[in-house]
Amino acid sequence: MATPTFRIRDALPSPPNTDALFIGAAFDSCIPHLVSIGSASQWGTQPFSTARPGSLSKLTGAIDEAASYRETGEGSAVRVLIIEAKKEGKEGEGEGGWIPVGSSTLRANYFPKYILDQKSLEEAIKGFSTMGVGKENGAGKEGREGEEFMMLEVLVTDFREETKTYRRGAGAALVKHAKGWAEELGMRVMFVDCWAGNEGRLVRYVFSFGSVPAVKRMC
Repeated sequence: MATPTFRIRDALPSPPNTDALFIGAAFDSCIPHLVSIGSASQWGTQPFSTARPGSLSKLTGAIDEAASYRETGEGSAVRVLIIEAKKEGKEGEGEGGWIPVGSSTLRANYFPKYILDQKSLEEAIKGFSTMGVGKENGAGKEGREGEEFMMLEVLVTDFREETKTYRRGAGAALVKHAKGWAEELGMRVMFVDCWAGNEGRLVRYVFSFGSVPAVKRMC
């Protein structure tokens, strides 16, 4: 099967929360798939929408933050992206011609608190700028100077049945787009955090995109 034609755009802020709801549904759709391939320990067995009640609010907050950065250029660089595939049998780009199949969140010079708290990762992140990282968790408010970098914070593909013929290659396209934006900002390194369980299947998947050596992994 040929790789679909993709386009990548910035997620739109609320209301009506269409993009945030899609991303949340994409996360939920991953749970049965992960269970089926032996990776239930990655995100558990319950949908994000029920297991993590604040997930939608967090998604809308990230989209709003990214929209503010686009409009003002102020604050840390952040983008929430939606990748869409062109539907078969549709001409042009009119309504209904594209279907969302995945999403990513990118943050400049940012490490989540759970990464900062892991002693095993201290060497991997040493020497990189962490200005303002982890503020939502009360960590790293002062930050420190160092080499700037991009953090691929979120990468998710929609595993619902309606996207089955359209999602192939979406993850690779999002990673490529992320690397391109990092390069535009003059960054030489992009960090990717991925679950290392199930014999490293996710690690191999992410790095099958040809990311090395431009991407540092924390797995």
